[in-house]
Amino acid sequence: MDQIKVYDNFLNSEHLIKCKQIIKDGKWDYGHNSNNNNKMNTPFFYMDLKQNDFFTFELKEKIETELGLKVTVERVYANGQTFGLDGCFHQDSTDSDTITFCLYISPIPNEDIGDIGGNIYFRVPTIEHFTLALEPRYNRGVSFPSSFFHKGAAFNRYVKNMRICIAWKLRVIS
Repeated sequence: MDQIKVYDNFLNSEHLIKCKQIIKDGKWDYGHNSNNNNKMNTPFFYMDLKQNDFFTFELKEKIETELGLKVTVERVYANGQTFGLDGCFHQDSTDSDTITFCLYISPIPNEDIGDIGGNIYFRVPTIEHFTLALEPRYNRGVSFPSSFFHKGAAFNRYVKNMRICIAWKLRVIS
């Protein structure tokens, strides 16, 4: 479990505002899914961000600083989930030199976080029949080996806004 790292208040206010504005102005596509091979798969919203320098360069440098590693960005995109659009357990890669970094940008009051769902779930590889859940706190970054099985859950039916996670698929170069 020590390979799953949490970075609360990841972005400064300027970067957070810019990030949210890009997502607000962007174009969502519907139909992305976690794993094409799982019959329990549910499609959700997707926004490709690979061509946006803010995500592929500026925020990548921030991630590199926090991780203490140099990386290349293989993919970066936003996932959007509303009630009922839960992901399914999947691996982003089986390569040992890959890391996934997720950033949660849906503003949820801290006093409501335990009641709204939207967690990311991990199957911990070293403990059989054990699942770890992390709350999608506003401006929280989470890094983990891309080989870890994980899934994102949507907010529950009482939450009217979309659960937005920006995901970087990274390859370590040093």
